[in-house]
Parts: sequence; C-alpha cells; structure tokens
Amino acid sequence: MIRNLDLDLIRSFAAVADLGSISAAARKVGRSQSAVSLQMDRLAEAVGFSLLERRGRAVSPTPRGAAFLEDARRLLDLNDRILTQHVHGAFAQPLRLGFVQDVGEQVLQRILYRLSASFPQAPITVRVCTTTHMLDMLRAEELDVAVGFRSESELPASLLLRESMVWIAARQLRLDREAPVPLVLFEHPCSCRTAAIAALNAAGRPFRIAFTSPSLPGLMAAVGAGMGVTVRSPRALRPDLAVVADLDRAALPDMEFLLYTRPGARPPALQKVEEVLQEELRREHPLYAVA
Repeated sequence: MIRNLDLDLIRSFAAVADLGSISAAARKVGRSQSAVSLQMDRLAEAVGFSLLERRGRAVSPTPRGAAFLEDARRLLDLNDRILTQHVHGAFAQPLRLGFVQDVGEQVLQRILYRLSASFPQAPITVRVCTTTHMLDMLRAEELDVAVGFRSESELPASLLLRESMVWIAARQLRLDREAPVPLVLFEHPCSCRTAAIAALNAAGRPFRIAFTSPSLPGLMAAVGAGMGVTVRSPRALRPDLAVVADLDRAALPDMEFLLYTRPGARPPALQKVEEVLQEELRREHPLYAVA
C-alpha cells in the first residue's frame, strides 16, 4: 500500500528537533502546543517508530528519529524549492549574507547547501567578517542578512542562539598561578576579547596578550600550539583542546548570536533564508536555543 507523508507533520517535527521544545516549535509553526504534540503522535504512527524522547526539560530525536530527520529536511527543502521555482516564480536576485567566523565551517556548509538548492538561479555572496563590519555593510545595503554577536545597533535584529563562553587552551598547557595569564585573542573590537579582559580584571588575575589574530584559524592554531588561553563558545573545542578549570573564578558572560537584517524593503526570498539560518544555527546546540 502506498502511503504519503504529511509535510505539515514533518515541518513541525523539524522545528521540535531544532528548538528542543514542543512549546517553542508550536510558536514557530503557528500552532498550539497540544496541536504540535498531536502532530508528533500522528507522525510517529505514520512511520511506525518513536521519533522523540525527553531528556530532562528538553526534547530531542531518538536515534531513529535523528536518521529520519536528515531525509525529512531534504524532503522539506525539495518542497520549498518546487514552490519557489514553479509556483511563486524563480528567484534570481542576489542573496548577500554575512557571518562571524564562530558560526563554524560545518554549519556554514549546511546553510549554503540548502540555499543553493532552494535558489539555484540566485547568485549568493558571503562575507565572513566581524560583527561591526557586517553592521556597517547592512546600513550601506551591501548585505541583506547577517549572523553576528550582540552589538548596540538600530538595525532590525532577533536572538538566534545563546551559548556559554568558555576558557579554552591546549590540553598540555599548565598555567602558573603566580604568572600573568597568557591570552590569545582576536584584534579589537571583539566581544570575546572584551569579556576575557573584564573577567580577569574582576577576578584580580594579571594577564598579558600573548598572541592576536584577525582570523579564527590563526587564533585556534596559536591556542593548539600552547601559546595561551582564549575565550570562545564550546563549539570551538577540538580533541587537542580543553576547557581551562584554573580560570573558573573568572566568570564569563553568555555569547549571543543575533540575526541582523538591513532596513527597508526586503526581497521575498529572505523569509526562507532567515528560516534556514535559524534552523541550522540552532541545530548545532538545540539545548541552548532560544525558547
């Protein structure tokens, strides 16, 4: 017997998986919490296996649900691509996007893959730079959408993700409590640089700037070589790096990723672009996603 999957159920399932919450997913898809819960029951019945499991206060896909989710995303993208090209008309206007380096290579790769599939005729331009530079480009209408850190700005913005900042160093590095903390930091201006210096000053720990770089690969290369300690999000951790417990008294603030858009009229495709950015960035660490 031929069965057809309900795309509305799949879209709600993807939202739950991305946000880690039935209530947050309900707000995103414009339904009540009870309606989304019923949708998840109907989808599980349709596929014949459990899709979600509760872990504390969060909801996450089961192992089979996670495997199903990858194909479900492709199905949703194909649906959206067909609508874009054949129903709403092909979109061929340039898409100009900006990202801070901390978004990460894998996340950026997934974003660009999905956008290229949804808008095959649209030239895509990407700038990877500082939040300050991206905000200037948005004001000058040289970018349409940007993902950056929280910054004082009059531009339209929404909170995408909140993560903890952590002290990171090479596993073999041992700090001398009597010596200044060697810092490996981005050049000014940088929110992590500001947070690191403020935290050490508040804790009364002396420090010195051991290395600066304008690029994240250069920064992490210096950290991996044992030149000092940096401050980034947990997604910057690698097998050769570790969180520095010796600096636990130097408390750090949370790191917030915001979605900034340029003022004025926006191309119709940007709603789809913003959905992809939200889904992929929150997918990386759903437990930290904004409810």
